[in-house]
Amino acid sequence: MMSKNICRLDGNQIFLSVLRDDEEAVGLYAKWMSDETTCVFIEHAHSVVDITRMPGWVRDHSVMRMGIVLKETDTLIGYCHIDHRTEDMSAWLSINIGEKSVRGKGIGTEVVQILLRYCFMALGVYSVHLDVLETNTPAIKCYEKAGFRISGRYRGHCYYMRNHYDWLHMDILYEEYRQPLEP
Repeated sequence: MMSKNICRLDGNQIFLSVLRDDEEAVGLYAKWMSDETTCVFIEHAHSVVDITRMPGWVRDHSVMRMGIVLKETDTLIGYCHIDHRTEDMSAWLSINIGEKSVRGKGIGTEVVQILLRYCFMALGVYSVHLDVLETNTPAIKCYEKAGFRISGRYRGHCYYMRNHYDWLHMDILYEEYRQPLEP
C-alpha cells in the first residue's frame, strides 16, 4: 500500500511530511486543535476550532506547514510549521504532537532538531524563535534541550480557566546552535 504521507524532512523516529489536505488529515488537525488539553498551549486557541475553517488553514502557504509522521507505522501524529521571515533572517517555529500516546518519547525533541537544522542550514537564518505557555513544562524542557533560551515574557498574556498565565519567548542564535551548551 502506498503511503499517504510524503517525506519532506527525515529523522530517526519520525519524518516531516508535506502537509496533507485530505479529509482524514484535516479531521485530525481539527481534533488536535480542539482538544482542551492541547489547545490551551496554542496561542489564541482556547476554544473549539471551527472545522469549516480548516481547509483554509491547511492551504495557507504563508508559512511552511508539515505533518509529523511516525515512521514505524506511517501514522500522522501531529503537525509543525516554520514561519521564515527573510527580511530579518529569522524563523518562528510551532509544533503540536497531537497524538497523546506518543508524547514523552523524545519525538518533540527530534522534531525541533530537524526544524532547527533546516532553519539554520537550508534557510540560512540567524535566529529561531518560539513562544510557549509557562505551564507547558515538557515543551520548555524539550526546547531547552535543543538549545533554546528563555529571552522574554508576555506577562498575563493567556487567560484560561479564570487564571492569567505568562507566555515565554524562547530563541536560539546561529552561533549557539553551532556551539551547543555543555551537558
